[in-house]
Amino acid sequence: MRLLILGGTRFIGWHIASTLKSEGHRVAVFHRGSTPLQELSGIEEILGEKTELPGFRDEFRRFRPEAVIDCIGYTPSDGAKIVETFKGWLERLVFLSSCDVYRAHAVLQRSTDEPLQTTPLHEGSPLRTNAFPYRKPGANPDDWRYDYDKIPIERLLLEEPAFQATVLRLPAVYGPRDYQRRVWEYLRKMDAGRKAIVVSESLSNWRWSRGYVENVAAAVSHVLTHQPAAVGVFNLSDPVVLSQKAWIERIAEVTNWDGKIVILPDHQLPPPLRLPYNFAQDWSIDASHIRKAIGFSDPFTLKESLRKTVEWHRANPPELCAEEQEQCRQEDDAEDQVLSRA
Repeated sequence: MRLLILGGTRFIGWHIASTLKSEGHRVAVFHRGSTPLQELSGIEEILGEKTELPGFRDEFRRFRPEAVIDCIGYTPSDGAKIVETFKGWLERLVFLSSCDVYRAHAVLQRSTDEPLQTTPLHEGSPLRTNAFPYRKPGANPDDWRYDYDKIPIERLLLEEPAFQATVLRLPAVYGPRDYQRRVWEYLRKMDAGRKAIVVSESLSNWRWSRGYVENVAAAVSHVLTHQPAAVGVFNLSDPVVLSQKAWIERIAEVTNWDGKIVILPDHQLPPPLRLPYNFAQDWSIDASHIRKAIGFSDPFTLKESLRKTVEWHRANPPELCAEEQEQCRQEDDAEDQVLSRA
């Protein structure tokens, strides 16, 4: 197939491009050029800003994609530009959405007074009633989070009769190239030889669905090649949903860390270790639909996924800015203070 990826140089899009190329597809990536397309040979590049997407319509048509995978649609304006650019000449579209569309996300973020939501979350679970979930009071409109909301984009693409649209709702994605460092936050402590990791009681019990990035890429490939076209909404998630304590324990198994996890009541934690979320709201995702409906299976187990992630983070330690270094120092000092009193 000839496939066009919108955004594919940093993390999830990079792995999608790598997977599709390895499977023999002809792949082009549209990106702005700020992050070089590293370690991907044979991938065609089209450089430009997503705000000017309709201006590349003719160039996209010359590539003649059979499908488009959108990894960078964040705002209602982005959705409108997708329709303007591809309507009338392209049918197949895969849109990477997020499980933050669910109402449970608003409860978790304490941005609503609505009651705790039933989990695990399936494709028909209630969606958020609050728009722009990451906008803060007094925020700069130039900040990408200001107008971020994937719900309007989902609705626009699914209701557009010109498209055969697949919406993939992603969980917290981890793996090699993860710039949000969802494994590194604990790996750094284990590799530094810290003897204990302190976790609040509410967080330790909180169940949070995650997804390994190469499994996500495999799911994208699967929906593109499945016949008839896999149209509609599908959740993605690792098959096993772990509590935060179990997640730390799985990382410890891979790293052979022999320290202990110290669980304390929330009120006993010093400020650097406190988090503002409502951890009474479970965040488990039911991703059985994509497995039952179109026969998708995850190629990598949890142990394999964590092993590959740990290896990558160790080979590519992050370059922390001064603020991040200070935050890590404060967290470590706070843990030491707690442990000294234990």
